[in-house]
Amino acid sequence: MKELKTCGQAILVAATLAMLASCNSSPEASFLDAKVQIAQERAGFEARRDPGALLAKSAENAKSKDEIIRYNRAYGNFALDHGKTAEAYLAFERAALAGDPSSGRRLAKVHLDGVYHPSNTTMVARSVYLPLANDKSEVTVRLLLAKLIDAGQLSAGQFGSSDTWLNQAASAGGTGALRQLAERAEASGNLMLALDYYTKGDKTSKADRALRQARVNYLGQETATNVKRGRAWMEIARKLDKQGAAQLAARIYRQTSGGRDGAYLSTVAAAGGVNVMSQSQLVGAFRAAKTEAEREKIVEPLKAAAKAGNAEAAFNLAQLYLGIGSDPFAAGPLLATAFNKGKSEAMAPMVALLMRAEPGQTNAEPLFKAVTKAADGGNVEAARALSSLYGIGGYKPANDEERIKWLRKAADSGDTKSQYELGVYLHENDKTEAQKKLAVEYLLKAAKKGDAFARAYLKSKNIAEN
Repeated sequence: MKELKTCGQAILVAATLAMLASCNSSPEASFLDAKVQIAQERAGFEARRDPGALLAKSAENAKSKDEIIRYNRAYGNFALDHGKTAEAYLAFERAALAGDPSSGRRLAKVHLDGVYHPSNTTMVARSVYLPLANDKSEVTVRLLLAKLIDAGQLSAGQFGSSDTWLNQAASAGGTGALRQLAERAEASGNLMLALDYYTKGDKTSKADRALRQARVNYLGQETATNVKRGRAWMEIARKLDKQGAAQLAARIYRQTSGGRDGAYLSTVAAAGGVNVMSQSQLVGAFRAAKTEAEREKIVEPLKAAAKAGNAEAAFNLAQLYLGIGSDPFAAGPLLATAFNKGKSEAMAPMVALLMRAEPGQTNAEPLFKAVTKAADGGNVEAARALSSLYGIGGYKPANDEERIKWLRKAADSGDTKSQYELGVYLHENDKTEAQKKLAVEYLLKAAKKGDAFARAYLKSKNIAEN
């Protein structure tokens, strides 16, 4: 009963409001009548009059500033909800011209997006957009003014330059403005300024952005291919990230088969120790070459970079010599250079070559020196290699004292296997208590790391691990 009474009261109120509204044709009456019709629809009753038409009437006939804003905002929202986009934004435009900032910002957003175009752009810009631009945090309006000036819809003489508005938008935190400024600077040839704008906008490093711009210009990924600009960006990238530029140059060369600035890209790649061909392609091309001059031309860029101390170039050239199998020891000095310059992968082929070297083989000396230097520096692989070399003999004669010296070097560098092997050797071959104690120390170190052989040996000797 209570619910029926409440519903009845609502109907009575609605009917009374409708009666009052029907007796008055003012904008306020139309507005109130529209609210009644909307309330009836929400209550599940059929509206007697079109609320949209009533709201439109109140919006169009409003007189005071407050009425214009209130009625047009109400109609704008209603029209949007009912899919009448043009009518909605015309209402928001009237509210904005009456001084409503929220309607103005709404209008600016859809104007920028191309959803709506005022009938008098200059008037709206002067009366709505310029006042909104006084807010220092406003980005959308500034972007819109720049766009309209660029399109010739607004006079730069009256509204200022588009660059000015873009810079203001950028200062207010607009990443879109930064990108536009970057693109303008790039198009004008000022790549360093463009780089500043790009990196501020996307928060990447200058090196990464320069590499990206080189790639997109060479390959035409975002606009038409522009090799000249791509090379300019590549030069900037080389100064910031030589290795990254070399790798990118090689990728671009391969993707374009050298057809887009091939000679330059090959030079950039080689300067960073990267061959424009893959390792298998390099070996294939070298083997297919018919003359020494052809072969020399293929490896010349890598040789020059390796001579200059480039680790990547030295390693790649060494792999080539190892791959063709003609004189593998020609790779020795190159591997030594690569390792000494930080290419850790060079150690394994260095050790393999050294173990193959014959006594007195002069071209193995750079390998021996490099491996010895690495072992002295704590490289376990190098120290174990020397221990094996002196254990079985080869390039150097067998020498048990040297073998144990390098085995201990590896053990002291933390190698578990070497700790176990040294511990067993000392325990079995040294009779003094001091040496026995040292042997147990190495065995315990290996056991604590989980070495099963060390644990088994300690157990066999009745030595507790604690």
